Amino acid sequence: MSKGDNLSEELQILKDKAKQITGKAREEYLEHVSDLKEKLKQVTGETSEKAKQIIDQTGTYIKENPQKATLIGLGVGVGIGVIIGMLIGRRK
Repeated sequence: MSKGDNLSEELQILKDKAKQITGKAREEYLEHVSDLKEKLKQVTGETSEKAKQIIDQTGTYIKENPQKATLIGLGVGVGIGVIIGMLIGRRK
């Protein structure tokens, strides 16, 4: 065998190894992405469930205490109105 043939074989071996390494890296990357997607789904699901519970608890509170809920809503509305009024007044 000549040096050219040996060099050609070595290049082919190196190319094959590079393909294997690239394939393994791609597999690991896709696995990590899949894990992250699954974790994100879990977190989103938990957050969604907590939000539903809070909404349900708020609805229950409003049904059980309509006067308090009305006064709280009125107070929050007036507070937001005052803040907006102050911000608009500053612009002029």
